[in-house]
Amino acid sequence: MKELSRTQNVIYAAGAVLILVGAVLWHACGNVAIYIYCIGSVMFASMQFLQSYQGRNVTLKRLRRQQIIGAFLLMATGVLMIINTMHLGYLYHNEWMGCLAIAAFIECYTAFRIPYVLKHESEN
Repeated sequence: MKELSRTQNVIYAAGAVLILVGAVLWHACGNVAIYIYCIGSVMFASMQFLQSYQGRNVTLKRLRRQQIIGAFLLMATGVLMIINTMHLGYLYHNEWMGCLAIAAFIECYTAFRIPYVLKHESEN
């Protein structure tokens, strides 16, 4: 896996914190929390897009694709939050929470699985 620079790691971590803060504060201060969440998701996802895997391991390629899908779902959650708050379209019932749950599951799974497979690959 391509490693991120120190600055990119800071952006990555700050994006993750902003995602968490935006999701937690949504009930307390809706509009501000949505902007915090959206900025964080763009920061987090853009740093994930910069990482790449150039090897031949099929498992790592699959996990990398899943990680990208999780990043897109995190950004889609921000869009769903905006739709829910501004009552645009037909989505009025907190659908963003389901999208966020799926994205969090995928991101957690790949966050633990990719280092394990990389370690196992380097031993062989």
